[in-house]
Amino acid sequence: MSTARPGQGGSDAAAAAREHLDKLVDEVGKIQSELSAMGAKVSKLASEGLSRAQEGAAEGVHEAEEAVRRNPLAALAIAVGLGLLLGVFMRR
Repeated sequence: MSTARPGQGGSDAAAAAREHLDKLVDEVGKIQSELSAMGAKVSKLASEGLSRAQEGAAEGVHEAEEAVRRNPLAALAIAVGLGLLLGVFMRR
């Protein structure tokens, strides 16, 4: 025969539910920490990528300026040609 008193099963179930809830809260906290760390890494990588892109663009502009200084007539001819092409395409 069982020695359990009536109503004791409910408190056992409540204790088990609390234990499961505590474990779930711990797991959610761990996941939240991991996501926060991943977000920080993604932000850092994006910032580094942006810096590299800006440096590359600045270098490209500098090289283009140098090419124009070395060959001004060629640069002027290219600009006129591109302007004409753009004008033709914009008219259509």
